[in-house]
Amino acid sequence: MSQSDLVDRVRAVLPAGERDAEVFRAVHVTQSVEGGGDAPKFVRPEVLVGRSMPGDGWARAFSFVPLIFKVAFNAFPEPDASSDDPVVRAARQRKNAHFFGTWEGLAGQWMAALQPRCSGGVVTAFALSESHVRFVYWQKRRGGERLGDAHELGAVFPRESIAWTRRRRKDTKEFQIGFADGSWGTVLVPGDTGFLAAFPCTLSAGDAVP
Repeated sequence: MSQSDLVDRVRAVLPAGERDAEVFRAVHVTQSVEGGGDAPKFVRPEVLVGRSMPGDGWARAFSFVPLIFKVAFNAFPEPDASSDDPVVRAARQRKNAHFFGTWEGLAGQWMAALQPRCSGGVVTAFALSESHVRFVYWQKRRGGERLGDAHELGAVFPRESIAWTRRRRKDTKEFQIGFADGSWGTVLVPGDTGFLAAFPCTLSAGDAVP
């Protein structure tokens, strides 16, 4: 799978007014710790239901053991960190946490969108247009990189709801996304050069979490 192939496919299925959007592959970095943003199962979207590609069954069998652990872990919600709790917020700022907010808040919805539930393989991408940030899920072979034909549009956020962006660690491609409700979440963006071009005011890792 090439980045250009993914971009072309995603743009083709976006609403007409968003087809010139910048498209980024998005990855959730698992952090089973407080403030890590590993979303519980009940808030994660189930996508591409009933869709599969040749080889998905074998790949699923080989990933069975780690899947059991992941499902068991995600059956329990991480305690909410209220966006208007200054004590919790300060603690999360000091820890440079991946996630701060509630699952109902903007960052909670963002983190859930990053972690779709899918019986087959899936690529998670988000499209950044002048007005919106929209998640798109694209079918791929489980355990491989070959894209299929199925896709699904996911959560959408007003672009103006993003208040700030920040590189979480020096020399990494993890970025924190701060939202207008005071919450923030984290995404790993392999195409970080394009991300920085789209968000030229991105804070460096040396800057404090706002």
